[in-house]
Amino acid sequence: MSYIYDILLNFNKQLIEYFEWEDTDNIKYVKKIMLFKTSTEVIKDITHYEVILDSSFTSNIPKYELNNNREDGKICLLTDEKIVIGLLIKNNKVELISRLLLDEEYEALETANHITTTKIEYKKIKKRNSDKGNLTRKELAIKDNLLKKIESLYKRKKEEELKYLYYEYTNKENNNIDYIYNYLKNSLISFNKNHINLYNILTMSNNA
Repeated sequence: MSYIYDILLNFNKQLIEYFEWEDTDNIKYVKKIMLFKTSTEVIKDITHYEVILDSSFTSNIPKYELNNNREDGKICLLTDEKIVIGLLIKNNKVELISRLLLDEEYEALETANHITTTKIEYKKIKKRNSDKGNLTRKELAIKDNLLKKIESLYKRKKEEELKYLYYEYTNKENNNIDYIYNYLKNSLISFNKNHINLYNILTMSNNA
């Protein structure tokens, strides 16, 4: 265990890569934070599952102070000497997780070379909910907005607009609105560049 100083963390339910951070995110400045070296298995489990950490580990971590405000919880960094993740812990449960900025992660990895590995006991509860797959935050937003638009058009019986979207996506004509609606919705399961094209069409029509 060691300490890292003056870093930024962007806590969320899922890991968000530093290059996807946005100005509207609740990014926290952390003046001082503990760094623990652990195994890759632990990192993967905490990334993909909600977990309860054993109190023998969390008892060593002081309550955290973010942006000069002491809050109810604890934070620390974990690394397997490949990546570094930040944990926000409440009542021994890992509530939120964060990646680091690239230069700050590099500093933590350098520090990890000089500390011993900590054995961390924990219990997996359930998988973290995520429909992200390999999509970026922007693509996820487009997917969500497109689904809402398709559902809105169907409810408002905007049949010609739905037919047009179907044609743009498939290059085929179809007059069965129920089929078109279900087809377009189900197509979003495999989000692709054609969906971005549909989103752009809808955006342009809204701005016309």
